[in-house]
Amino acid sequence: MKKTVKYNGENIKVNFIKINNNDRVIDEEKQFSDYRKITKAHGTYGFEINGQVYTVSWSMNFNQTASVQHHFEGFTCGDSEKKMIEHIISKYGI
Repeated sequence: MKKTVKYNGENIKVNFIKINNNDRVIDEEKQFSDYRKITKAHGTYGFEINGQVYTVSWSMNFNQTASVQHHFEGFTCGDSEKKMIEHIISKYGI
């Protein structure tokens, strides 16, 4: 899939594939009257950008609504693949 991102002030298209590593870890669950709800979890995704794979971790907290964040080498953003791709290519190039 192609994603349009900003790099050096220009809009460019990069090849992007999000690889699910199936390594979700449930940190906390709460029991409600008739079901259990995951309230905290974390794991990793593989972000393949132009053929190069980068491991991006994610964390999720649920408090009324779900909040997902992506983390990569000290950079944290919300659930925005575009922002994470822009950070990775600004750090490592295309």
